[in-house]
Amino acid sequence: MTPPPSTPPAASPPPRFRWRRRLLLALLALAVLITAAVAGTYWWLQQQGLQLQGLGWRNGAATVAQWQWRQQDCLAAQGRGLRVERWQPLTLALQQLKLQSCAKPGPRQLPAPPPAGLPPFTLRIASLQAPALPALAAAVTQQDNRWQAQLAQGADKLAIDYRSDNGQWQAQGTLAAARLTPQLLGQWRLQASGRWLPGQLHARVQADGRQLGYQGDARRGDARLLATLHERQWQLDATLPHALPLAAGWLLQPRRVLQASGDLDGVHSLQADLLASGPQGRLQLQLTPQDQSLQRGRGLLLLDGKDLHARIPLQWAKRQLTLAAGEARLPQGVRLSWPQAWQLPLSASGSSHLPFRLDYQQLQLASNDGTLQWDDGRWQWQGALALAGRHAGYRLAGQWRGQLDPQGARGTPLQLNVSKPPLALAISLPVNGIDPRQPRLNASFDGHYRDWPLKGRLAARQQGNGWQGDLAATSRLPFYSRGGALQLAANWHGSAGKWQLDSGSKLNVAEGIVGGVLLKPLSLQAASALLTDGNRAHGQLALSADGAVTSRWTLPPANGTLQLAGEQASARLQLPAWRSKLQLEARRHGAGVIGSVQLDTPLSAAMSRGLGVTLQQGQLAGTLQGQWQQQWQLDGDVRLSDVALDWGGILANGGRGRLRLAARPGQLQLQSDGPLELAQLDVGTLLQEVSLTLRSDLQDWQLGDVHARLLGGSLQADSLHWPSSAFQTVTVQQLDLAAVAALQNDPQPTVQLTGRVGGTLPLQLLPAGIALQDGLLRNEGELTLRVPASAGVNAMAQSNRAVQLALDMLSELDVNDFQARLAMQQNGLLDARVTLKGVNPRQNRQPVVLNYSHSENVLELLRSLRIGDEISRRVLSRKPPAVTRNPTPETSP
Repeated sequence: MTPPPSTPPAASPPPRFRWRRRLLLALLALAVLITAAVAGTYWWLQQQGLQLQGLGWRNGAATVAQWQWRQQDCLAAQGRGLRVERWQPLTLALQQLKLQSCAKPGPRQLPAPPPAGLPPFTLRIASLQAPALPALAAAVTQQDNRWQAQLAQGADKLAIDYRSDNGQWQAQGTLAAARLTPQLLGQWRLQASGRWLPGQLHARVQADGRQLGYQGDARRGDARLLATLHERQWQLDATLPHALPLAAGWLLQPRRVLQASGDLDGVHSLQADLLASGPQGRLQLQLTPQDQSLQRGRGLLLLDGKDLHARIPLQWAKRQLTLAAGEARLPQGVRLSWPQAWQLPLSASGSSHLPFRLDYQQLQLASNDGTLQWDDGRWQWQGALALAGRHAGYRLAGQWRGQLDPQGARGTPLQLNVSKPPLALAISLPVNGIDPRQPRLNASFDGHYRDWPLKGRLAARQQGNGWQGDLAATSRLPFYSRGGALQLAANWHGSAGKWQLDSGSKLNVAEGIVGGVLLKPLSLQAASALLTDGNRAHGQLALSADGAVTSRWTLPPANGTLQLAGEQASARLQLPAWRSKLQLEARRHGAGVIGSVQLDTPLSAAMSRGLGVTLQQGQLAGTLQGQWQQQWQLDGDVRLSDVALDWGGILANGGRGRLRLAARPGQLQLQSDGPLELAQLDVGTLLQEVSLTLRSDLQDWQLGDVHARLLGGSLQADSLHWPSSAFQTVTVQQLDLAAVAALQNDPQPTVQLTGRVGGTLPLQLLPAGIALQDGLLRNEGELTLRVPASAGVNAMAQSNRAVQLALDMLSELDVNDFQARLAMQQNGLLDARVTLKGVNPRQNRQPVVLNYSHSENVLELLRSLRIGDEISRRVLSRKPPAVTRNPTPETSP
């Protein structure tokens, strides 16, 4: 039999392919093991109470955003910002670590030391926070069973060294006293040593206070605290080798002030004897236990001094301190009382109901529901406060509800009502966010002072021993019938009784109406610092006023300075538009102000509005006395010199005199003091050496004792009233008929007159004209009348024989009896009836009687005479016409 053919053996893979396959399998197995290890580690950490969030890898380092460590249901520690900076040796950085106490009720156990056998590592913590401690920067290293830690806050440092193999440890450091209370000065030095093993803890701690003191007090003192711990037993001894300065000038007297001992669960023995002395007296606290367990005891708090007195028995039992109901007399007349016993739990945390009442003079601050809570060195008071009573004449009533702790106050805004007629204010002060170390206050107020409404905001912050801030307030001037809003914006600083408004502070007064006068806006700005004690002020202000307007007159803008000096003030003002200067002096008088005004100004047409005349030139100087209480008033005199004016085309110049002025809201009275004089008064006919007295309210004008030279004679009147419904007598004397004839302004007059006449002219002075009734003129001596031959006269004579005979008789006439009866209407139409009796010397002294009547508009005649005279003067002088007359229609006599 032939054997079957054999199968050739399969070719084996090359060696390099076998190596790759084995490597891949090994890597897969390693990945599975690493994943399992990580998962197992994470699971183990969770079982230990550690929770991680935000695991990551950055720049070759592992990171954990946040983590927490819980012991059962208590959060023992938490942190954020963990970063593994190096793996060999292990270097960790942590941004923040917060530690919490998870101690359970019952007997306290000794803390366990750090575990042994850890690999070398370094841990840096930027912010370490623990109960009752400020935030610290920490660095911890461990290598070869040696632990080293550095704790620091600013310049304060604590170094700790611990050997886990033999349990020996030691620590030393420094602490500024200001870390305990910002007002303290000096430094504490700490030295400690001992042994720490599982179930064993021995310690000796000594703290020495050097150069301890209080801000504002040059005195210094030392203190020493010595504490020992052996297993669970401790002992504390506090001594003062020298007097220790306290706040407000008090000293804690040198002695052994405290001895205490106990275990981790409480105090077994205690003996305290504190004695302090200060400007107000002495304070002593004595504590005496009644058993060795210190569960019961009695004590006494004594206050004794000129302004300080209290005797407060106290006792404690079952971990509760009780202060008997009582009262304490405190400095500056303050009395603190509590109507029922205060009970305070003697524990690291607790709460107590503390009703109290604080009396100061006529003020009372009370709380009926206040509660004090404390926990791990932190405390908080919460409840309601009520303030009532009087202080410095002011009635005060306020209330507040909220919480107080070392960080400040929180709660509802403090509401305070302040009243003292005529002042009443409601003040609201938010307390949230106020830092007691650097208080900043923002209060609002609303109320009134007399008839002045007050509303605004006050911001303040403490600066050294004083305060500074800003004030924004609004009000309204009560004597304004409309408008007159006030706005005050000021920066200020100072302390009680001495305040200052800074330069640049400003008061604006909006425009408004006072007694029919529109007062435009004005402002006062502090040109220097303004100092005040609340009643008086000193400093300088800059004034800017836009003027005043009424229906009849205007006052232009003014500026100047105001100087305050206690209860007196002075001002220097200018009215640039009028080139006027004013000086004002004022001082407080009762509830108002009295003072004086001095005015010196040239007169100009710009001042003429509402006067009915146009002032052209002159000088006015005056002194006025004024007061301002319920309303303002001015009384005084003004002096006029070199006055020139235009009264509806009637020109006057050379005026001088003195006027008395009395002004009240809505009224003004002028009265001459002695005669007012005018050199000339041109009404078409020139009056010279005019003298009169005046009384007017700028609407009604009363003239008295009027005298003037007129047409070579004189004019006088005892009294003239304008406007008037009655006829008033004006007497004229010695009028020169030659001057009257010259009014014709003709070089060859038809009629020539000589002699003098006089008489009475009953005038009615109307708002828009003059009326004359039953006027009578008579000759005063012999008169002559001549009608010279001229072409006109000859023509009339040739026209009629009778006219020729009349002209012949009048060609030359000596008159011994002249009468002219005159009447004139308001429109100026004059009716004249003239009777002449005389003789013609050329015709054998033939007797002649002439009756003549004439009618002519005198106003138009006078106007034509004024216009003609003015044109003549301008042509002769060859000068451009000056604006001398009021362009408005003539409405005045």
